[in-house]
Amino acid sequence: MNASFLPSLPFHLSFALLFGVLLVAGMLGGELARYFRVPRIVGYVLVGFIFGPLASAMGLALLIDEARIFVELALGLVLFDLGRRMDVKWMRRDWTLAVTGMVQSAITFAAVFYTLLAFDLPTIQAGIAAAIAMTTSPAVLLLIVHDTHAEGQVTERALNIAALNGLLASIIVTILLGSTHYVARTDIEAAILHPLYLFGGSLLLGAAMAWSGRVIARAVERDREVHFTLVAGLVVAGVGLAQELKLPVILALLAFGLFSRNDERGYELLNVNLAPVGRLLYIVLFVITGASMPLPMLFAGGAAAIAYVLARFAGIMAGVLMVAPLGGLRLKQTVGLGLALLPMSSIALLLQHDIARLYPAFERDLSAVVLGAVIVMEVVGPLAVQWGLKLAGETVPEETEAPEAQRAA
Repeated sequence: MNASFLPSLPFHLSFALLFGVLLVAGMLGGELARYFRVPRIVGYVLVGFIFGPLASAMGLALLIDEARIFVELALGLVLFDLGRRMDVKWMRRDWTLAVTGMVQSAITFAAVFYTLLAFDLPTIQAGIAAAIAMTTSPAVLLLIVHDTHAEGQVTERALNIAALNGLLASIIVTILLGSTHYVARTDIEAAILHPLYLFGGSLLLGAAMAWSGRVIARAVERDREVHFTLVAGLVVAGVGLAQELKLPVILALLAFGLFSRNDERGYELLNVNLAPVGRLLYIVLFVITGASMPLPMLFAGGAAAIAYVLARFAGIMAGVLMVAPLGGLRLKQTVGLGLALLPMSSIALLLQHDIARLYPAFERDLSAVVLGAVIVMEVVGPLAVQWGLKLAGETVPEETEAPEAQRAA
């Protein structure tokens, strides 16, 4: 009998099947974490930690690497959403908001930079690693804010400062690229023009996407579902364009969100809720991030990675405690804000990956320290955000979550 109509064995794991497996496994890990009253993100990441070595043993490492497209799309949505939440008018009214972010970023950079110099890391690599330390993971912060129904001064300040931190870190890394060109002995024109292209090109791309969104929004029905499709499509297109133009996705998508919110005609593009598609991509984002984490890097980074984490913690808390109380925050709120800014994940990995891709010679020094620190913060960061928002008194008590969910349904 001709059995050619039957599937061939062994089965090959396709992108569609991989996406489904990661989604279901991540969801189950998140619910298990929730059962133990820890953030769902911890469950997503731990599933990734388990799945990574299994995928390598099964010869699926290349497929996991190629599945990074899901990570980049998820990050695009996160960065746009974060940029859209950055309220420049509020920063003008309350100087302590922007100054808290800048002072905290500066102290964190200095603390991490000099710590890494003490571990004999080369100056340029120490500077890049310190700039990466300035970032706060927007995906962790946004998802825990959503899951805990947090709202209030501390929550909004944390979201705005996280956006500002990402912007400042991207700018500093872009500037340091000039020095990187010099160390790599490339021509002086590239040392000057490359950072200018990355910075100016990203801002222009973000502004162009925001302008396109407003033009199309005027031509279609003013309906949230229609505008949701428009925004999601523009974000995906923005990620693709940034990659084609060799521009940093972080800066381009933050600029897109920033220009969409703070333009005087920003009302033309409705403020849509990206949570429905965001939840799916969030799960895959954290599972793939966990799976792509080389756990031996935790030991390769050793004392330097632990010192990196501690210096970053000290810098963030010192900067926040120095300025935030001047804006009227009480001590518990100030400490809660500092804890909410601790997560370090997706943006740090993206920055590290971009630098390693451009300059493979820097990968060994950067990867050992940065990836070791990220592995620690993948678990500690979400717990810190949850504790911080609870300490600030801005989360919904757990006993009231179920009744509220039933009313919403």
